[in-house]
Amino acid sequence: MLYSHLSWHLALGDLEAGDAAAALRLFREAFSPDVHSGPPRGKVNDAVSFLWRWELAGHRRNAEAWRMMHDFATRAFPSAGVAFSDMHIALAQVVAGDDAALEARARQMDELAGNGRYPSGPCVPAVARGFAAFERRDFSGAIDALEPIAGELERIGGSRAQLDLVVFTLLKAYLSTDRPDEARRMLSLRRPRPSGIPVGGLAAMH
Repeated sequence: MLYSHLSWHLALGDLEAGDAAAALRLFREAFSPDVHSGPPRGKVNDAVSFLWRWELAGHRRNAEAWRMMHDFATRAFPSAGVAFSDMHIALAQVVAGDDAALEARARQMDELAGNGRYPSGPCVPAVARGFAAFERRDFSGAIDALEPIAGELERIGGSRAQLDLVVFTLLKAYLSTDRPDEARRMLSLRRPRPSGIPVGGLAAMH
């Protein structure tokens, strides 16, 4: 059950090492939507996370894989319920331009939160708004959505490696709006230097 997820971790290591070919090979052979050996939620989380990180690192979008992921995620999980998965499903809907499904899921999350059944509260809706703004290239809007909840990501669940999906998006938004000081400040709370973080343009920052 863990083979595909561990392969996802290896692929992230390849991205950090700058070996994009090895990362893509692992995705295709071990955890892409059509070969993932784990449970449905793992299939969604690993593939969506890798595809977005791949783009943040400066690589070209894999439109076919995104379409496959969107179709599977919305079919397997038509309703909101688990915050960590909802974050990834929302991202797949953002990339697909499926605004109606994204809005419906946001309403469901709000309703669950209002009934005390969604411990992450407003975090996932905020992340979804941030992803949507980033996809529109509204990088300032992405920062406005993600900054307030950047210190509360643990409420969503998942490991630090998994939550880096949000952190790296915020870092890329800072760079895209020529705000390197904010990026440096964020990095100072996490790692001593930007080397090894697969976000396009970050390694050149001084």
